Amino acid sequence: MDRTTTIRASVKDIEFVMLLSVFLVIHGRLCLLARLRTTLIPSVAVPISLIGTFGVMYLVGYSIDNLSLMALTIATGFVVDDAIVVIENITRYLEQGMKPLEASLRGAREIGFTVVSMSVSLVACFIPILLMAGIVGRLFREFAVVFPPRSPFRLSCR
Repeated sequence: MDRTTTIRASVKDIEFVMLLSVFLVIHGRLCLLARLRTTLIPSVAVPISLIGTFGVMYLVGYSIDNLSLMALTIATGFVVDDAIVVIENITRYLEQGMKPLEASLRGAREIGFTVVSMSVSLVACFIPILLMAGIVGRLFREFAVVFPPRSPFRLSCR
């Protein structure tokens, strides 16, 4: 039995879903805020976090399978969601008349703890999955390593 056809179809489907989600986020940001600068942040944060995740997967020796692709898709949603929340808070201060640097620092400071605490709680939830033994542990180990979102945008909020 040749399973490569279903794996290739899954990879293509996930690739399409990720590209579509990134496009919708960028388009939504551009339509709602009508500012190119705020649109640039999620359009850079998502690919960099995906590249970083693929780099970690390569270093650890993991392959691309259905579970790791599912984890990448879910993690992309979390990265985009956090980036949008921080951008909207900064935009609120910009609309109140603050200077861009001051609005960025204040907006990121207000939301930064929430974003970091969500990331830490996600990592804490996946530690037991990472340490599971047996066949089930082997199946979900890659999912547990790949899923917690790694975003440089998140790291900059700390």
